[in-house]
Amino acid sequence: MKYISFKRYNFSTIGKKINNIRSSFLRTFRFANLKFVKIDYKKTLKLLDLRRYNFFKLLDLRRYNFLKLLDLRRYNFYRIDKKINFKSLKYLPIYFAALLILAAFVYVSIPFFYSYDKSKIIRNVCKNQNIECVIKGKVGYSFFPTPRIKIRELVISDFFEKKTNLITAKDVSIKLALNQLLKKEKQIYKKIELKNFEINYNLKNLKKYKIIFSKNINFIPTIFTKGKIIFSDGNDYVASIDNLNLNLNFDQDSTNAILKGKFLGDKISASLETQKKDEQTSSDFVLKISKLNLLTKTNFFYSPNDKNILNGTALIKKDKNKITALFEYNDNKIKIKKSNLRNLFIDGNLEGIVTFSPYFNFDLDVNLNSINFTKLYSYFLSLDKEEKQKIFQINNKINGDLVLSTDRIYSSYNLIKSFESRTEFKNGKIFIKQFLFNLGKLGAADLLGVINEDKKFNNIKFESNVFIDNQKKFLSKFGIYNKEEISSNLFVSGNFDYDNLKMSFYEISDEKKFSNEDINYIEQEFNNLMLEDGYTSLFYFPTFKEFIKSITSESD
Repeated sequence: MKYISFKRYNFSTIGKKINNIRSSFLRTFRFANLKFVKIDYKKTLKLLDLRRYNFFKLLDLRRYNFLKLLDLRRYNFYRIDKKINFKSLKYLPIYFAALLILAAFVYVSIPFFYSYDKSKIIRNVCKNQNIECVIKGKVGYSFFPTPRIKIRELVISDFFEKKTNLITAKDVSIKLALNQLLKKEKQIYKKIELKNFEINYNLKNLKKYKIIFSKNINFIPTIFTKGKIIFSDGNDYVASIDNLNLNLNFDQDSTNAILKGKFLGDKISASLETQKKDEQTSSDFVLKISKLNLLTKTNFFYSPNDKNILNGTALIKKDKNKITALFEYNDNKIKIKKSNLRNLFIDGNLEGIVTFSPYFNFDLDVNLNSINFTKLYSYFLSLDKEEKQKIFQINNKINGDLVLSTDRIYSSYNLIKSFESRTEFKNGKIFIKQFLFNLGKLGAADLLGVINEDKKFNNIKFESNVFIDNQKKFLSKFGIYNKEEISSNLFVSGNFDYDNLKMSFYEISDEKKFSNEDINYIEQEFNNLMLEDGYTSLFYFPTFKEFIKSITSESD
């Protein structure tokens, strides 16, 4: 009630003010003496007298029944339906959608009426990217599946040998941005797709290509589909990837490339991701070959002291074979600083250099902690004839030096304790410069020779020396009890045909040369015993023991 009284006081004050204003108006009208206006001043002033109105009664909320106002039954909403015919509007969304589709179709169809200048397209696609190219076919427009410029037969020249074609593509599509589609001069090229293409990649220019792509050039994102890439070393063919699909994205801070295709009849996939942070560029490379079950992962980055040197780590997995390594790459050479080799048969490390240009070459040192000869031999015997032959096949492109050694050999009869060797791969041949076998307390043996492979036959020509340090242990090891001693040194030279599995001995001597009769007898015994069951009996110690006993008997 105090609040109501307070308001009443305020309205009384306002009423007095209005009465004062009313008096002022009255005096004004009387002074003006507006006779031409028929106004009843008394009634007007009476209406303006606010004291006649009880405003406070209007503010009394108890006078209003709000529940009655909220009663929805008082309102008849269904009559609205009679005013508006909703049935006639049920096709409105369809009309609206059709109108949008028609407008979109007209919008994307307008560029059909443009004439595209080949020189302007070459300037936008090639010259702005520091590339030289030629359009030999027609240029047109298509809006399906997205708006694009269609080009027939695009030829891109090599960066360094202008007379050589780097890329030839029969069908090229330049995808356009929708927001600038109607402005021909301002059309934005979002992506380029090349179909039915051929890329000629010269490995001799590998370093030059690396310089090109290391520059801060924002190439238009490019997709290659249904093509092939041919790798060559100058004029010499090296290899090719067929059914190739390649996706490339370049910008100032990153590079992304995804490749899928067929290499030597096998599915191959590769990805490259390069990122630049704080002036430091690092790249991740992943390679997979399906049938070979080969996986390669590499991370490399430029040396902070020399931008020409790449340092990195690598992981190579094939079946249960695994190699991890730290490497350095410079001037077409990979220097393996430290690595670890591991599979079911061997455990050790690898160091050395691999060179890619001007020719592939290597100089590697493989030091094995151990080799399980029993498992390795069993695995070899489980292979079929064709798989065995593939193991001995030598690629003419592989050239280099290999030092191979092991500290321990696990075998059933423990004849050879360890070995070390030096071999050279050269033009499809393997030259065994040194192969030393540690026979423990029995003595030692060495082997020199060459492995040849041609269309007619594959063989190993060899020379070997056997040194016996402890004759008693040797005779006991081979079960020879009818001799008190044998020669401490033995020289053997010959030829082993590992395709037809036949041994031929040229010379055998200790203090003196063996006669031809003795050599022929030893050769016959070797072929009959050691090669009776092929490779199964060749490295079987009991068979070798029987052979040694037969050639050292007194009757011979």
